[in-house]
Amino acid sequence: MPSLAKSGAISSVFVIYGAAAAFLATLLVTNAMGKETSGEFFQVMALFAIGTSLSVFGADTGLVRTISAQRALGRYSAIKQLIRFALIPALCFSVALTLVALIYALPALSPDLSDQYRTAVKAAAPFLIAAAVMTVSFGVLRGLNRVVTFTAMQNVLLPTLRILAILLVIAFAGDIVSLAMAWSVPVIVVTVVTVLMVKKHMPSGPDTVAENAAPAETARTFWGFSSARGFSAVIEAILEWVDVICVAFFVGTAASGMYGAVNRMVRMGVMVDHIGRVVTGPSISAAIATGKLHDARRIFLGNTRALIAVGWPFYITLAFFGPTLMEVFGRGFSQAAGVLWVICPAMMIAMSAGGVQSVLLMSGKSRWQLYNKLSALIVAVVLNLWLVPLWGLYGAVTAWAASVLVDTFLAAFQVMKLVGISARPAEMLPVMAISALVPLGGALGITTLVGLTWGALFTYAAIVLPIYGFLMYRFRTAIGIETLFKGRKKTS
Repeated sequence: MPSLAKSGAISSVFVIYGAAAAFLATLLVTNAMGKETSGEFFQVMALFAIGTSLSVFGADTGLVRTISAQRALGRYSAIKQLIRFALIPALCFSVALTLVALIYALPALSPDLSDQYRTAVKAAAPFLIAAAVMTVSFGVLRGLNRVVTFTAMQNVLLPTLRILAILLVIAFAGDIVSLAMAWSVPVIVVTVVTVLMVKKHMPSGPDTVAENAAPAETARTFWGFSSARGFSAVIEAILEWVDVICVAFFVGTAASGMYGAVNRMVRMGVMVDHIGRVVTGPSISAAIATGKLHDARRIFLGNTRALIAVGWPFYITLAFFGPTLMEVFGRGFSQAAGVLWVICPAMMIAMSAGGVQSVLLMSGKSRWQLYNKLSALIVAVVLNLWLVPLWGLYGAVTAWAASVLVDTFLAAFQVMKLVGISARPAEMLPVMAISALVPLGGALGITTLVGLTWGALFTYAAIVLPIYGFLMYRFRTAIGIETLFKGRKKTS
């Protein structure tokens, strides 16, 4: 099995590819279909994502925590039982939600839906069952520390198949129903391949459990953790899409298409945090399970530095060059670029908190995260209902930024005060200084001299980003990147 540093590097490439592929899929849809159809497509994506989270209800994260912990304790025989704990309820939930979606799409219950959108919901709903199996299998792979295999399935195979399917739709069909199928059908293929990978990597050796080891997980303890995570996952899915849905309801489908494009662009940066969770989650869980809190803190510090080093320049660039970058989605989409100045600073603050969400989960504090997400959801819903009718897109993005900050501050406080893992300011200041000053100074200088043009963006990419990369490498010891890779390798 590769070291954590090596698997992290490979997984990072895969996750970056997945983010780029998702972005490309959005570009294809917005440019080929326009704002109206794009808005409907984003709503189908929202319902599918929320339905998948409801179906699995946290079982995938429960498997990451429990399988990695049982492996660390040498209790390999418990893994198949853990999978059964997760899979059977997930199948039941997904079947029930499929029926709910089909009933919801009946004309008598939803007369205001367009015929095309109604048919799209009916077409996508049955694939929730396959999505539930796929997501549970992803959790198994992560728990087995097969992070590279997991990211290859989720971030390479699935988005690639979706892009190919979308290209076929654009070439031959061009309607929302076909787009919904293009988004859903690849799930079947990825599910089959992922299940085969799980069977391949299942451990078969004898148990080597110490006498004083923690007891095996039961269905009650498994779902005691996972159900809380399930509520959190559902809330996360709703948080991701509630503003898009509110914009569609209050402002219109075209505005929803523009805002959805902003949403997809901003969430490309969130992939950095996703990489950190995927790569470090099992190791943090194993370190905490075996009482090695120092190792858990070392991994947390490395992850936090990485999030700042990548995330801050991304969001600074996105804020400054938003009007130019939004043009890639098609005519009229740059009208929504101003909202980036609201959400990008909030996302930078979230990045500077590090992988606090992963620490909460892997330390078994899923209920704390649930309360955090619920608080953030209340803020998001209240502000969306209040501000979107008044401010339109700016009301939605204000609600989004506020919910991000509430969730971040609560989680950071809990990890610092209650789990006992935190980063001292002196440990973060070097990476924060370089990550802020170089891209900020470069963007200010170039946009002042050249303006907001593609030429300015290319100049920025050709001059500022290489300088930033050189400084990060030159001062890698001072900012902690060298320690990060050494620390991760020792922990694996």
